[in-house]
Amino acid sequence: MPNYQITPVIDFEDFHQVLDVVYKDDPLYVHPLRSDIEDILTEKNPAHTGNNLRLWVAKEGKKPVGRIATFIDESRHQETSLPTGGIGFFECIQDEKLANELLQIAEDWLREKGMHAVDGPINFGERDKFWGLLTRGRYRPIYQETYNPAYYQTYFENRGYVPHEQCLTMRGVVSEFPGERLGKLAARVRDRYGLYTKQIDKNNLPQGANDFAEAYNAAFNHWPYFKPLTGDDILSTFKQMKPIMDPHLTCLAYNKDDRPVGLAGLIPDINCFLHGTDGILGLFGMPKFLYRLKFQKQPRNCKGIAFGIAQDHQRLGVYPLMVDAMFQSGNKHTSRTYKYVDMATIRGHNKLMVDTCRQMNTEIHRVHVAYRKGLVAGAKWDAFAMMDVSEVPVG
Repeated sequence: MPNYQITPVIDFEDFHQVLDVVYKDDPLYVHPLRSDIEDILTEKNPAHTGNNLRLWVAKEGKKPVGRIATFIDESRHQETSLPTGGIGFFECIQDEKLANELLQIAEDWLREKGMHAVDGPINFGERDKFWGLLTRGRYRPIYQETYNPAYYQTYFENRGYVPHEQCLTMRGVVSEFPGERLGKLAARVRDRYGLYTKQIDKNNLPQGANDFAEAYNAAFNHWPYFKPLTGDDILSTFKQMKPIMDPHLTCLAYNKDDRPVGLAGLIPDINCFLHGTDGILGLFGMPKFLYRLKFQKQPRNCKGIAFGIAQDHQRLGVYPLMVDAMFQSGNKHTSRTYKYVDMATIRGHNKLMVDTCRQMNTEIHRVHVAYRKGLVAGAKWDAFAMMDVSEVPVG
């Protein structure tokens, strides 16, 4: 029987190299950018306050074979009646004993911190990336989307983790969007309510960030786990995305009083250009990535990362108005440039959003599940409503 040593992470190199072992024979896998992971799991992350994050790595001899991160998002924790921590970035070779050891260490640390439950696998911080365990739709992951071996689901469920929240990715063919119908509907919305749209200007990111944050807060302040954003929060993200940002994939909606009431943001999916970089855009990886980004002829896809409508403007046609604006932008630039659109991180309990996406000819393509487990006797909670996804292929 293998002898594993589990120790706190000292060097991120071991943490990253676990992926090389777990996914060495999986042709679908794309390494996430190491810089993205380290931005989340270091002091660069605003959610990290110094003593609310721990990382462990498991080795067999000198070979890294497992890892786990555990954390407490203190700002969200204060808003819930059930003290709940999180685990994420879990990876493990096919050995349930090792998986249990990693999960046990993380759970024990959370108990010591006073947590009564644990959610996982989830991201440490914002809910727009690395959220949930892939359970259906085993395809090449899109940028900042969790991908994992099928056996992880058994490991979590055998340990008492139960589904708590669905995170859906809905896919559509851009050229098959109902453009004519959208155009007529958008015209009626503009005439009836005085709404108009703008793209995010790469040369004026601060203004776009402020308007984006205002629309986001108005759209989501009634949701569980809501965490208000400021323009500065958004601006830092915009600056990071600027090299790959396509303004034609962005849209902000305004009412007749010039108040931001809707947001829609997509980015090119860069994962199809990251094969072979091992998540490192350094001296060798960056030239390879940039060459592919400019010259590679394979179909390009785009990923939806943020959609929202202010509560007092919902059901007025704001969403189709924004989609039409992006679809028509630049002489239908999007349909000429991108084959698929993936609408990511849509919650299964957000039936309105799911139904709206279906009106745009998109369907559920991948399903992620965030699990929850009680850490103390008597821990109780209500799981979110979930969609029936039995017809989505496991893959």
